[in-house]
Amino acid sequence: MSGRFGEPTSIVVPTVITDRLVLRCWRPGDIGPYAAMNADEETMRFLNGTFGREGTERLITHLIGMWALRGHGMWAIEDKTTGEFLGRAGTYYADGWPGIEVAVSIRRDRWREGLGTEAIRAALTFGFTMLGVDELVTVTDQGNAGMNGIARKLGMVFQAVATVGPWKDNNVYAISRSAWEMCTGS
Repeated sequence: MSGRFGEPTSIVVPTVITDRLVLRCWRPGDIGPYAAMNADEETMRFLNGTFGREGTERLITHLIGMWALRGHGMWAIEDKTTGEFLGRAGTYYADGWPGIEVAVSIRRDRWREGLGTEAIRAALTFGFTMLGVDELVTVTDQGNAGMNGIARKLGMVFQAVATVGPWKDNNVYAISRSAWEMCTGS
């Protein structure tokens, strides 16, 4: 049996470069360090608990697939200077979500360096510039002082505590395009 092959389909994942970070497409070499992050109890405390390498691989393929299905998604984060894997950040949306979400998770040994803020700022810029949306949200555990602080620092405004969905009992923050432009001077 012979077959014909059509033109290949490409998934476009743009690379975003900030002062200290490279937000890029996932690579096979990211699986190990991301699995280590996902197995760390403190890192995953506000992210529904730990999971191992197999779950990490499934999550990475899901995150890559979001780029094909939605035209946006989560990037792997790399230290611009050392090339080290630092975590993930970007945009996320699933049916029933309160809006297109910006989210981040940084390796625990690199917390409190402002990397999460830098990555979320890049995701907000990407969302408003490339996706053309009028509002972006973040959903964060009420007890996650770090992410709640990042949201407020970047001008996101508390909307409500969610009452339904996988984000039930989480804080929902939002920022409009016009508020973002005022914050950034764009």
